[in-house]
Amino acid sequence: MAASEGHVGIVVDQFTENIDIFPTLCELIGEPVPAQCDGYPITDFLRNRRPPAWRTAAHWEWDWRSTFLETKRFSPPWPWDRRLEKRNLAVLRGTTHAYVSFGDATFVCFDLATDPTWRTITTDPVVLHSQATEMLAWRAQHLDRTMTAMLLIDGGIGRIPGRS
Repeated sequence: MAASEGHVGIVVDQFTENIDIFPTLCELIGEPVPAQCDGYPITDFLRNRRPPAWRTAAHWEWDWRSTFLETKRFSPPWPWDRRLEKRNLAVLRGTTHAYVSFGDATFVCFDLATDPTWRTITTDPVVLHSQATEMLAWRAQHLDRTMTAMLLIDGGIGRIPGRS
């Protein structure tokens, strides 16, 4: 079962993300979920039903470049490594593995099936390839889409006709 009765409410034991909050609130107040929302409403779980489709992992990103600027600890070798864009990570956390990809192209993959405390690293090339491919697909699907599906003509901005 996807959710179970708790002492106070319902416990959802599936992967959810903070991007699911807004679509959930929209459904709960009877408003349509805007097309640009990446999340999914968890209202089916709250009604003790399984949604027709659900994610198999959670994803998150963290950018720590500001810590280098604020603390003045950032002194890269001049002039070669001044790009603060390397100071970030993205995580793909599934049921058996957690793949962490860093902005400098390094990575680490934790074997959560063996050790759920994130202390056991796997170097199995089959697992690494699978996790890296899934991470790459997720990153490609969630790039900055500020101008996606937008038509720029005559000084105006609008949606391309026929697309929602």
